[in-house]
Amino acid sequence: MIKHNKHLDNVPVYKPGKPIEEVQREYNLDEVIKLASNENPYGCSLFVKKAVENEAVHLNRYPDGGAYYLRKKLASFLSVGEDEIIFGNGSNEILDMIARVFLNPDSEALMFQGSFIVYKIVSMLQGAKVKEVSLENNFQRDLNRLLDAITENTSVVFIDNPCNPTGVANFKDEFDEFIQKLPDHVLLVLDEAYFEYAKQHNVPDGINYVRPINPKIPKKNVIITRTFSKAYGLAGLRIGYGVANKDIISKLEKVRQPFNTNRLAQVAALEALKDQAFVKFSVDMNEKQKEYLYEELEKLGICYIPSYANFIMFKSPREDLYERLLEKGISIRPAFGFDGYLRVSVGTPEENEKFVKTLKEIL
Repeated sequence: MIKHNKHLDNVPVYKPGKPIEEVQREYNLDEVIKLASNENPYGCSLFVKKAVENEAVHLNRYPDGGAYYLRKKLASFLSVGEDEIIFGNGSNEILDMIARVFLNPDSEALMFQGSFIVYKIVSMLQGAKVKEVSLENNFQRDLNRLLDAITENTSVVFIDNPCNPTGVANFKDEFDEFIQKLPDHVLLVLDEAYFEYAKQHNVPDGINYVRPINPKIPKKNVIITRTFSKAYGLAGLRIGYGVANKDIISKLEKVRQPFNTNRLAQVAALEALKDQAFVKFSVDMNEKQKEYLYEELEKLGICYIPSYANFIMFKSPREDLYERLLEKGISIRPAFGFDGYLRVSVGTPEENEKFVKTLKEIL
């Protein structure tokens, strides 16, 4: 029998939300509403669609491996250096790069209980020890407890802000204090996949911990990961980015695969950045529809966690609710790490009304 790395035996496999086509096949349905993967239900910018159509004639050519034009535009948009950015096939690839560069069997990865499952997966793939810090009441996270758990073997600390799947976030003052106390031998990975949805709620702009603009915040080893998959609506093209000082970025570049972001993704991201009006529309609609879902869940007596992202985690009132919803063409998701909880993405008004109506029928 062929040999393999034994530490792979205990690594969990990431299970994405069921695609619409799979649910249709499995349950013999004509219509399915997907509220399982925190996608932007309003699509993407019209400028993006036009740019992708125009770029399609070049599909026989390799993309720009350094993403020159997108890098230049994003650096200007974020007020960081062009050498302080790295692009990935979604921000997930950047998380994998980080683990490959900074974790090994002698090191430790630290995160909160119930964090995005990919942190655990990429850490275990490198043979690193994974240590999880328990949550407070109502799924809140105490950053001081995370600090207390750091040891001399801790190499990487992962924090998703807001957290997937709970939707809970930590705020600017908490992070300012946390960053000041962070030991110099630790790399903080601040995952801001849902930043655009959360930034109006006093969460920190993590890139300020990289930009040299605040003399009260000492320079620490920090990398911010973000994505074009959520508010920008480019989940199908898989493009994300990381921002850190150029020394960290240069190390990550050594493990980045050539041409890891394709031509269409680069062009789409470039145009998406230009259309901030679409992002604002998406965020504003998300806020309104979250309030609608909160009200409807409360009417049904269902316990939910207020969210700073584009999804809501709630306590399932019956064990078979996930399957019953699938049977009726509503695809949501079990909340990884939290038995008895489900996570529903915030959809369009029509999708949310259909979800609530179906929920009432089942209950």
